[in-house]
Amino acid sequence: MRVARPLVALAMALGVAGGVTGCDALNEASDKANQVSQGIDKAKACADAVGLLAWTPDMSDPQKALEDTKAKAEELEKLAAQSPDQQVKTALEEAAKGMGNVSSAADWVQQKADLVAKVSQACAG
Repeated sequence: MRVARPLVALAMALGVAGGVTGCDALNEASDKANQVSQGIDKAKACADAVGLLAWTPDMSDPQKALEDTKAKAEELEKLAAQSPDQQVKTALEEAAKGMGNVSSAADWVQQKADLVAKVSQACAG
């Protein structure tokens, strides 16, 4: 009987420790799943942003091109608001501001390379 009590105590301790280890493993797995989910959201936001930034207005109608450019800027603002990553969000907000502040579609074409580079850098980080 004297040997049985320590074995029972040891078994109980291992059971509790095993339970804690199981909970830790479950929490760790959940954290990793959340990180993967955020990565997918970040990747989607980046892909959508690059698609918006890659757009080039039709210069045959300058007024319509300017309106379309400002509409794309609004789409970028919405995308920035939904971005789970602060660095990407900031880059998208800057890109939307730059795109929304163009005075002509030609200005947008000139700014595009710089804005694409900024967003790409934020997305890579």
